[in-house]
Amino acid sequence: MEIINTELAIIGGGTAGCMASYEANKKGIENLIIEKASIRRSGCLAPGVNAIYSYLHEGEKPEDYYEFVKHQGMGLARRDLALTLIKETPYAVEILEKYGLPVLHERQGRFGMRIYGEHIKPILADIARDSTENIIERAYPFELAVENGEVAGVYVYDFKNDETFFVRAKSVLIATGGASGLYMNYTVPWYPPSNAGTGYSLAIRAGAEIEGFEFRFIPPRIKDVNSPIGVTAVGFKAPLRNSEGQEFMKEKFAEYGGEGSPIALRALGPIREYAEGRFPVYIDTSEITDEQKERLLRLYLNAWPLFYLFINARGIDLKEKLLEVMPCEPYISGSHTVAGIWVNEDRMTSIKYLLAAGDAAGGVPLKHVGGALAEGIIAARTASRTKRANDLKPEERIPEFGDYSWKDAEERMKFVLEHYAGGLSRYYIYNEQSARIALAEVNKLLTLKLGGDRLRCLETRDRLVTAKTMLHHMIERRETRMPPFQMRSDYPEWSNSNYLLVSRLENGEIAYRRDYT
Repeated sequence: MEIINTELAIIGGGTAGCMASYEANKKGIENLIIEKASIRRSGCLAPGVNAIYSYLHEGEKPEDYYEFVKHQGMGLARRDLALTLIKETPYAVEILEKYGLPVLHERQGRFGMRIYGEHIKPILADIARDSTENIIERAYPFELAVENGEVAGVYVYDFKNDETFFVRAKSVLIATGGASGLYMNYTVPWYPPSNAGTGYSLAIRAGAEIEGFEFRFIPPRIKDVNSPIGVTAVGFKAPLRNSEGQEFMKEKFAEYGGEGSPIALRALGPIREYAEGRFPVYIDTSEITDEQKERLLRLYLNAWPLFYLFINARGIDLKEKLLEVMPCEPYISGSHTVAGIWVNEDRMTSIKYLLAAGDAAGGVPLKHVGGALAEGIIAARTASRTKRANDLKPEERIPEFGDYSWKDAEERMKFVLEHYAGGLSRYYIYNEQSARIALAEVNKLLTLKLGGDRLRCLETRDRLVTAKTMLHHMIERRETRMPPFQMRSDYPEWSNSNYLLVSRLENGEIAYRRDYT
């Protein structure tokens, strides 16, 4: 088995991974990126984005940002992580601008910097290619090597040559995306369908601590095209209305901020209207000005071109026809909720020399884009301070494949989670009995040796591992803390508890602790 030695092995060539490569190179350490696709158009920012979020504007303080994410997390957010990341985002924007990203230096929302971001991912790929000569694409990291509580490298399956190699590194950074494809989707997925929870699965199986996995991310979206509504509802103050014309967010969620309520409640509002029969639900753009309409279309074209095609194909005038809104299927995403791998201020996980950043790391809700850039930088700096000898001799390892169709396993997982673990068809509600049924089914699926397309086999295995941990968290949190992201019928009263649930796989069993914020 081939062994590649490096100082920093970066798993995932997305936003956090590319920026980590830049900073590692600047700090003078050798780094390598492992990417299962092609870094030029992989990851969450592949379609583009209209702003760098988690950006601190002049006159604002880091504490202001912490209060913002704490509000969005309904009181649950890690202060230490929020304050460290927000300081680094302007530096990351400077790097992107130097590489040609058009930055408009205008505010976008509460903590956003407006950009023309259609080419942000190719620009990030250029940054990475200038920072390392060793970018390994079409390769899948399938197991971490951990010895005496320290990570020593990662086993990687090479699809091109159908063989395994080992990357031995002084530090390993998990910079992968979150997990989509866990639940049945009613339309095009919102989150990249290739994000399979691989980083979570690697960390879970290695025994790293995981936090907040019971809080799934369920954004309210434009129906049929699954595009975001936040920029319209919050940025342009377009209200949500039910079929009776009621502005229900203003009337029923006034104490939480109405249309500016935490994002979980902006998903809860529409789904309640659906459940109580006052559907369809619309976002009312009829009162926006012509100038605002043009600006809104440009924003969507920049960040969600599918929406632009959608309204043009249907001949929709945003001032004449109201667009339907409904929440979508649940995801696990560390950039949008607190769910992810537990890290300290240096972005070190509970396993020594194993780092995590971006979607992979938990603790701070709505840190997307800017948070991923900042955490990649922080993690690379931590790696640059690592002084250790690593002479681990890896064992021969190959992924196990069998003959049970990965597709059948994945469809079964989606069906079970949808119906027993709070899917859209259940209005996101679950209880202990239903979650335990789902857990038993997922455990059965994990005993199968999957066959067929090898990439899909590995992705399905990682989704199942992610789903299993999510279900354990959903059962262990015996309260309703953040509806509808986590909402139980057997504990229907809303709780204000102030802890993040942290778990770790230990000798085949899940051990928990509570991390108070």
